[in-house]
Order: sequence, then structure tokens, then C-alpha cells
Amino acid sequence: MNRQVLRSGISAVAMLVSLPVMAQESAGEASDDVIVIEATIDAASSVLEFPGAVTAVDAEALEARQFRDLTSLSYAAPNVQLETVGTFKGVSNFAIRGLGVNSSIPSIDPAVGLFVDGVYMGLNAGSVFDTVDLAQIDILRGPQGTSFGQNTTGGAVMVQTADPTEHWEGFARIGYEGPVDSGRGTGMLTARGAISGPITDGLSFRVAALKSDDNGYFTNQFDGESYGAANTTVLRGGLKYDKGPLEITGKLEWMESTGDGAATHNNGLFARDTFEISVNQRGFNDSENLFGSLRAELDLGAGKLTNIFGWRDYRQATRNDIDSSPTPIFQSDTVTEQEQWSNELSYAVETGPLRLVAGGYLFHQQIGYDEQRDLSFFGAAPQFGGGRQDHDVYGLFGQVDFDVSEILSLKAGLRWSREEKAADITYVRTRPACSVIAGTCPFTGERVPGENNGFSDERSWENFSPRLVATLRASEDANIYLGWSRGHRSGGYNFRITQPDAFEEVSMMLGSPAFDRELVDSFELGAKWQSPDGLVFLQGALFWMEVDNIQREVVLPSITAGLAQSIYNTADARIKGLELEAAVEPADGLSLTANLGFTDADYTRIYQDLSGDNVIDAADLALELPRAPRWTYGGSASYDVALSDTKVLTANIFYQHRSRYAYTDNNWGFNYASDMLDASLSVGCTECGVTLTVFARNLLDEVQFGADAGLPFAGGPFSDGDDAPFDPAPNAGTFSPINKGRVLGVELGYEF
Repeated sequence: MNRQVLRSGISAVAMLVSLPVMAQESAGEASDDVIVIEATIDAASSVLEFPGAVTAVDAEALEARQFRDLTSLSYAAPNVQLETVGTFKGVSNFAIRGLGVNSSIPSIDPAVGLFVDGVYMGLNAGSVFDTVDLAQIDILRGPQGTSFGQNTTGGAVMVQTADPTEHWEGFARIGYEGPVDSGRGTGMLTARGAISGPITDGLSFRVAALKSDDNGYFTNQFDGESYGAANTTVLRGGLKYDKGPLEITGKLEWMESTGDGAATHNNGLFARDTFEISVNQRGFNDSENLFGSLRAELDLGAGKLTNIFGWRDYRQATRNDIDSSPTPIFQSDTVTEQEQWSNELSYAVETGPLRLVAGGYLFHQQIGYDEQRDLSFFGAAPQFGGGRQDHDVYGLFGQVDFDVSEILSLKAGLRWSREEKAADITYVRTRPACSVIAGTCPFTGERVPGENNGFSDERSWENFSPRLVATLRASEDANIYLGWSRGHRSGGYNFRITQPDAFEEVSMMLGSPAFDRELVDSFELGAKWQSPDGLVFLQGALFWMEVDNIQREVVLPSITAGLAQSIYNTADARIKGLELEAAVEPADGLSLTANLGFTDADYTRIYQDLSGDNVIDAADLALELPRAPRWTYGGSASYDVALSDTKVLTANIFYQHRSRYAYTDNNWGFNYASDMLDASLSVGCTECGVTLTVFARNLLDEVQFGADAGLPFAGGPFSDGDDAPFDPAPNAGTFSPINKGRVLGVELGYEF
């Protein structure tokens, strides 16, 4: 795709809305005196002043968790899952409060938005690779329709990389981690570091780098070799100009990752609570990402003008053994290419009890996707297809905050957006070799008499996203808020159509080949309190969401396609629940946190067959919503003790429980309940800056899958010839990319 990003992006206007959240200490929740990221929409100075449910982790807390990528925080907050889909390395599969995506199809918009340095990532792919030198990560729960440049229905994950500094600082760390259980593969070596300092008066720089060499956590029983290798390199550079009323920060990051295909378990060949893998096709995953951001802030005295420009170019090629067995039955090759740019411009002004923000947003991306399926085991010729799409977003917003009195504040916001998508789709079917990205696959005409090659189509969606919040300041240390917000996720097109007859029949009924937008109305009542001495912090929220036209990828086994993956607006749903979080410092050096999340998610209306029995009835209505575990709860403890005047011992332990939950809409694919236990122990020298850390992840060796799709073949001794919701024995085989089990590691670090 074209890399000429500056063609018109500078002239775009956009909304800057970066909801602030409170930084965390190593124990978890932050205290009231920690300053949050200042934003134009909600410039709260602490979590007490922010009317919404948030979890934030600063750089110190990230190190305590031995953070490697965003999945390191998947068990860090109630009602939150930050997982990868597993099919392709680096593809996010995030879900918050039961709303998320369970697909690797690149044309599906994220339900949980990822924002890096204020820039929205328009593609789930390339979101979850090893990273380095982060300042803070904030997890916002619930729709963010008026809060960012792009609508999100489930929530938002805000990643802030470290800025250049006017003083000299830096770090270097090297570590090794790997399996300790017999029958597993080998370990991973990681080196990372950063340096920052002044260049001249008002101008500073920062450079960061990471190199990780993972030789494969699993053992492939097919050949006895380690499997799951991934080698990743990240380079990031930044400049910051800060003088007078003008501040400009620019960053450019390059990432490359190469390695094996998906580490996929087969629940028909092996028990689903084991880490056994046996695949004949090793496959590969090659990814490259180039991302740049430019943020400018101008203090005009009466107000502040902020502009954020972002650009990204991402490419990925994969090969996977989809049958997940030692027999060469089903292999798939894919290529994904994406280029995006966006610009946000906003103006914020405060006068007396009134605060006003107004601005605009422009986003453009091009996505191309090629897929080849090899089912030659059945004597079939290769299948080729995919899609390409232009996607444009235009947005305007305004928000007013008014202090009615010393104890009551009102907030009203409104965002208008228009999204346009134009797509060319080639059905993934048996045909001569071709590439949608290169323009050699046909979109028109017939593949064979009576079956079309594909289609070209374009469609637009206009949305209004309101937000209303009332905040009652019961005291200086306590707030109660009540809010309503609406979020939208635009419709789109399926790049992976393998059943054209069924697809065209549904499209004719709906009057369009595009699936429609998803809409969420969210009502939230919350309260927050902090003790006057700052040693105790409590927050809780009750939420109720009405979800219309849920966008889902319905996955069913197919003997001709291997897997049939259809994207529809499947249902309406009601999701309600609660979240409670607490942080306390009962003694010097000791910090404790606890959290509880409850989600009650039910369908209220069904539009498509979900159970796979070709009828829409009570069986569909009784199914559980995917990615909506009923209970999450856990906590953490951190203890610092001085061993001498210059030596400090730090111990951290993190625990989180997650209930069993469905992965697929028919509930055939699922994950067992899990109890995730991580820990670390470090000894640091405050005088010399050296720290030695021993750490462990997933100490209880829990088995969790990034996907769990049933296949019509490749079964084994654990298959029973029948599919049923939450049945540990599948009909035949499964494609179930598996996460790592128990890991132990050691790291040596130096900071100055």
C-alpha cells in the first residue's frame, strides 16, 4: 500500500479526547495524589474526579508485573480480557464487560479500541507484540462514543509511551524466561533499554529498543522440536520541543517479528487441559509495523489548542496448520496489509464554572487481505480469495462541563460521525491462483455458472453519540456519579466468505452485502472514596447496557471450506453487572489491592441461527454470550523492605480468577475457569541502580485458548462424534491456539 501519508492528513481536523486516569503504584490502584494524564475532554486531576470506571497501570507497576505485551494485563482488572486471537500472532482479541471480538478477519472493527499516544489503531492485527519503554496503560470500561476520535462500544485501552525528558535518564535490562515442566520446549531471551535527555534548551530526545528471541515454549510431538518461536525487534525514537506556549512531541517506531505459525492444540487429539501439540506444518508468521505520531499543544492563554496526527503501515504474512494434527489436511496462507492516517484537532477553554471542548476528527485507512486454503487431502484444488477496503471516518464533537454548585457538576457531550466503507470482495473458493491485494482476483462475473466470483459495494453510516453525566461531590474525598452514554461500531464487510450461496441469500433478505452497525446504550452508577490520609481507596460501579445488532463472527465446521466464518448482526442483548476495587496501605512498605467483577449477559432477541441447527428458536436464546465470564475477582500484594541503607527487597504477588466462558456463539468452543497467579521477587541497589529479579507467570499452569473452533475432521481419542455447548469432547478435531503455561524467569536491570 501507499506510504505517502502526508498527502492530506495535515489538513484534517479531529477530536482529541484522551480520558484521564490515575497512575498506579506497584501494588495496583493509585493514590489520590498521583496526577493523571491531562486531557482536553476530562481534565481530572485524580480518579476521584473522573466519572467512569478505569484501571491504570504506570511504568513502575508494569515492571512489577514483568510486562511484555498487552496480554500481561489480561488478568489485571475486573470484567476485562486483553487476549490475542492466537490464529495470527499479534492480533488482539480484547473484550470488556462482555463486548469484544473473537475473530482474526481484518475487516472487523475493534469493539475495544486501542489508542497509542492518542492515535486510534484501526486494525486488530499488529496490536499485541513485545513492546518497550511505556509510561502508562489505562483501561476504560464501557462505551467511549464521545471520548475519542473513534467510536468504541466495549471500552478503550490507552497506551502512552515514554516521552523525551529534559534530564538524563535511562535503563537497560536483560532477562531469560522459559518452561520448567517436562515435555515443554525452550525459553526466551529478551534485551531492552532506553535513554533520554536534553539536546539543547527546550529540545530533548528519547531512544528505546527491544530484542526478544523466543525459541518456542511448546514441544511439537510430530517431530520433537520446540514450537512457537517468535523473534521480535522494536526500535523507537522521539523528539520533544517544549518552550514558551508551544509543545511538540514526535515519535517513530519500527517493529519486526518473525517466527512459527500458530501454536495450536487439538481437543480431539489431546485432552483440553494439556499443552500437547502435534502439527505437520510448522508454518510461519512474518510481521512488520511502522508507526508515527505527532502531538502539538499551543497554550493560547484563554484556552489550549491540541492536534494529534498519526500514521501506520502494517504488513503480515502467515501460514498455519488449521487442522492442528500430524496429518496434512487443512493449511491456510494469508497476507494482510494496512495503511492508516488520522488527525485530531481540539480546542479547550475554561472560564469560571464552565469548561468547553470542541473539535473534529478525520481517519482514513486502506486494508487488503489475501487468503489461500489448501484442502488437497480431499482431492480439492486450492482456494483463493479475500478483500480490500477503503475506510473513512469524519467526526465533530463538543462537550460542556458546568459546576452547578460546589457539590454538583453536570457534563453533556455530543459527537457526530460519518463512516464510509468501499470494498471489493472475492469469495474464498477454488479458482486459479490470484491476489486481491495485487488486483488479480475477480470481483465480478461468475466463477462457475450460477456462482458469482464476489462483489464490489460501498456503504456509509452516520451516528450521533451523546453522553450525559452528573457528579455529586459528597465531600473532598468522595464522589458519586450517574451517567448515560451511547457508543457505535460501524458496519462493514466480511473478507472471508467461503459459503457464497448462503451469504447471498442472507444479503438479499437484508438488502445489503454489508453487516450493519452495532449500538450500545450504557447506564452507569458509581462511587469513589479515599481516606483523608490517602492510605485507603475504594471505587465501585453498577452498569446496565442495552446492545442492539451485535456484530458476531459465526463459526461452523465445513467439509468443503474447513471452517465457515460468517459475520452477521446476530442478536440484541442486555448486559448488566458490577465492579468493585479497593487499595489499602496497612503498613509501611505494604500495599494490598482487591477487585470483584460480575457480568450478567443475556440475549433478548435473536436474528441469526447461532446453535448451528438451521433454525432460530429457544436454543439460540439460551446460549451464553461469548467472551462474557460471569465472575472475575482477585487482588495483589506488594511489600518493600530495606535490607540495608542501599539494598531493597521487593516482593509482588498477583492473583485473578475468571469464570468459564464461551468462545464461539454456539458455545461449542470455550475456556475453562482459570486462576492466574503471578509473582516476582527482586533485590535492588538504590545507590548503584542495579536490580535482580526472579519472576513467575501462570504459576498454577492454567490452560487457556486464544480461539477454539470445531473442525469436521482431524478427530482423535478425545472426540465423541457430537457437538454440544461446553462439551470438553468435540465432534471431531479443533483449531485451538493455546497460551503459554507456567513460566519462570530471571532479569538483571540497570537504571540511571
